[in-house]
Parts: sequence; C-alpha cells; structure tokens
Amino acid sequence: MNRKLPLYLLVFTVFFSSCKKDIVGIKSGKKENVNIEEIDFDYFLTKTKVRYSEGDKQVNGNAHIRIKKDSLIWFSVSPSIGLEATRVMITKDTAIVINRMDKEYYIFNFDEISRYFNFKVDFELIQSILLGNLARPIDDNTQVAKENNYYLVKQKSGPLDIQSFVLMDNKKIETVLINENATSNFMTLKYSEFKETSDYLFPKVCQINLTYKAKKGPLVTSINLQHNRVEISDKPLKFPFNIPSKYEAFK
Repeated sequence: MNRKLPLYLLVFTVFFSSCKKDIVGIKSGKKENVNIEEIDFDYFLTKTKVRYSEGDKQVNGNAHIRIKKDSLIWFSVSPSIGLEATRVMITKDTAIVINRMDKEYYIFNFDEISRYFNFKVDFELIQSILLGNLARPIDDNTQVAKENNYYLVKQKSGPLDIQSFVLMDNKKIETVLINENATSNFMTLKYSEFKETSDYLFPKVCQINLTYKAKKGPLVTSINLQHNRVEISDKPLKFPFNIPSKYEAFK
C-alpha cells in the first residue's frame, strides 16, 4: 500500500486490552447452549466521547455516530472546541473521510485498510464492535463452553480466530479476543457499564486495543469509546455527506 492512512481513518475504521489470553479445554457445543442478548435494530445513533492513542499520538474528541443496519456507518467528529473536523461514511466495501481541517478527502477500500494493519477489517466487524454484538453470527461450526461465570464462544472467520466471553447473568458480551493466525496480530475488546436502552442492555464503555506489526516494530492502537444518549429506532435517519468541490483527493 503506497498511501499512508490518515490518523482520522485509523481512529474510526479500526476499533480494536493488549494482553493475549490462551484458552484451553474448549469442547464443541451446540449453539443452543448459549443465549446471547444482541441488539437488533433498524437505525442506531449515539453521541460518543472518544480517546485515541497510538505511540506518542493522542486525540480526544466527540463523535456523533449513526448506523443503518448492515448498510451504512456515519461519523461526525469534533475536537473539544466543538467545530466539526472530520466526517466519515463507511459502506460495505469503502470508507470515505472528509478532513475539513486540511480541506481534503480520502477514499479507501477494506483491502487497503486490512493491509495497512496486517489485520482483516470489514464493515461487519466495525458494526459489531460499536454495538457489542458478536463479530460473526453463530453457525454449526461455532464452539461453546462454560468458563467460570462465562460462556466462551469460539469461532473462526477466514484468517481470524475469535473468542467471545458472554456473562451468564446478563447474557451480554464482556470480552472479545481476536487473533490473526498468519501475522499474530491481535485485538481485544472490553465492554462495561451496561445500561437499559430501548429494552436492550447496551455497554456504555468500550475499550479497544489493536496490536499489530509495523516497520518500526509492534504498535498498539488504543481507543476508548464512552457512549452517551444512545437511541435505537425504526425511524429512518439522515446521513448527510457531501464532499465540497474545492476539496482535493488525498493520494
């Protein structure tokens, strides 16, 4: 990949604790053995505080996030001063970023993003991370086991090994470990502060770490999302997105 991904795209196209846990004693189980409360929706919106760090880079800000199920993810991002700095539209195959500070826009497909991080990234993964749902649907190859107060759901999706820890008491996913076999790059998600939202329990806080190999050695991207004013609706939302004619394409 010849182009260098901008910082804004790193923040909002990869949402991925930076310790890897080995799981032992997993046995195959029927999918009926685990009952996970996942959020079903037509439209989703939230106002979210974002803290991002990668090495010596740090960004704090506020994001308005909107999702049309299995179709669109939209962000409007502002620093603490309140003016919009970035707007992002993610579709099933493309991420488009408007950088208002530099009057530029960027268009990337998921193959490019995945090559940058040496880690498979797609629309479904980003959507599931924002909602606290399973990264992949349960199928006949899914393995389920009991681990203390958790159900452990083990899945394989292409190059990714995915392990989800589901709390038995509230049936919500608390921890997700994702490892890419070919590169040993891995991601950990931690969900907390579950609150009742439109008849669902929704995690207000998500801590994401992605550890991946770069030219200078291993890098850890850390993102903390604190969701506020969460709404789940069946009423259509607007996804305003227009690239000003004077903005230049980033190459």
